[in-house]
Amino acid sequence: MIPTLVNAAISFHTNDEDKDDDTHVTVRVTDENNVIAAEIDNDFGHFDDNSDSGPFPMVVLNPSTQKALQRGSWIIRIDPNGNDTWRFNATLVLTFSNQNRFTVQMNGIQLTQNRQQQQFGLQGFIPDPPPEPKPLGTVIRSNVGTAN
Repeated sequence: MIPTLVNAAISFHTNDEDKDDDTHVTVRVTDENNVIAAEIDNDFGHFDDNSDSGPFPMVVLNPSTQKALQRGSWIIRIDPNGNDTWRFNATLVLTFSNQNRFTVQMNGIQLTQNRQQQQFGLQGFIPDPPPEPKPLGTVIRSNVGTAN
C-alpha cells in the first residue's frame, strides 16, 4: 500500500521579534499537484520573544501520498492587524500511514505586514517511499507425469 499523509503538526520558536496576539497565521502543505494536503489557520495568541509554541495539530484535508508530497511545498502566511514583524523558526512534522515521520525545519524566517508569506519546498526532506511488495506468484498444480 502506498503511504499517505495521516497527520501533520507545526511548531514555532519565536526569536527576537514577537508575534502579536491578533496576527493571524496560516500554514498550508500542498502536494505536487497543488492539492492542499494539510492546513491550519489561527491567531494562536501572543508569542513572546525567545519562546516555543506548539506543536499545533493541522487538519489533514487530503491524504496525499508520500511520493506526491516529495515534490510539494508548504507556506507560512501572516495577516497582521496593522503592523507586525515576527522572526521565528518553524518545524513541520508529517506522519504517513506506514508510520514514517519526517521533520522539516526552517530557521531565520521573518514575516511582516509588507512580506506576509514565505514558501518552502519539501524536496530533499521526504525520501522515496519503500517499494511496493511484489505479489507472490500463483502456484499451479499439475498432474502431468502422474498416474490417475
